[in-house]
Amino acid sequence: MNNIEKRFKKGKKLEKGKKLIIENLENKRIYNPSAPFKIGENFYLFCRVEDKASNISETRLFQQKGDKWVLVKEAPVFNLEDPFITFLNKGILFGGVYVEWENGKVKFLMTNFYYEKNFSDLDPQKPFAHGPLMMKDIRIVDLKDRIGIFTRPQGEKFFGGRICYLETENIEDLKNEKIFNQGKLIKLPLKEYEWVGTNDVYFLDENNLGVLAHIAFQDKRGYLHYSALTFVFNRKNFKVKNLKIVARRRDFPPGPSRSKRFKDVVFPGGFWKTEDGNYLLYCGLSDEEIGVLKIKNPFLIYNKND
Repeated sequence: MNNIEKRFKKGKKLEKGKKLIIENLENKRIYNPSAPFKIGENFYLFCRVEDKASNISETRLFQQKGDKWVLVKEAPVFNLEDPFITFLNKGILFGGVYVEWENGKVKFLMTNFYYEKNFSDLDPQKPFAHGPLMMKDIRIVDLKDRIGIFTRPQGEKFFGGRICYLETENIEDLKNEKIFNQGKLIKLPLKEYEWVGTNDVYFLDENNLGVLAHIAFQDKRGYLHYSALTFVFNRKNFKVKNLKIVARRRDFPPGPSRSKRFKDVVFPGGFWKTEDGNYLLYCGLSDEEIGVLKIKNPFLIYNKND
């Protein structure tokens, strides 16, 4: 039995999780969102969208209107899974996982990045850079004077996936695919059969970054178990503190899943900080829906000099 509850603190939940009400797209799964973001007075989410009869994913843009989220039909469509968005160097860095399929199986995958000064200029046909083949969960953070890069290598000492970190000075360095293999391992209390990946990163101060990630394992039946994990990472000394499990599937109402294998899956997208200083966590549920959960700021307790 996985003893995740004993190894990590529990994040404080302020309300029971809810599901987003999303405009009905017939025979589509809509899940694994980006962090929410605001342009002007409007709130948006990039979401992973799939035909229920296919594995082929698209990333599409949705806008909040009242208590619902509706498809922005005129927005460009990206052939990506699991989108993310970062505001970097007064521009927008958007990305996701590009997958090539062959006979129903993954031929290869890689993380694609798109970078423009204006949101409207993002072009699905013009990626800015891409990560190494078969590497997911690459995330970028603006450090004001530098750029932080979280990577997720696999194999050997990295097992099914571990989080590494490095820094660079220029966004153009992302065009060098080799840079993503230069990260230093962040040590987390993980079992060999578990894997982790970064989902979003938040600049806290000159030393500390708030990391939103997922921790996962596969049981003997082949069923997957994903939880949302947060921690504070000191980029100067590589120390980690305040490890917390902030969301599990049972924190949300029951609902459909892609299959029994995905029933216990929460895949975090990102946070929105509320006016009262708490956080709304947006995440995919069971590879089928999107949920939101209000929690206490998981990065609040830390010593900035540690």
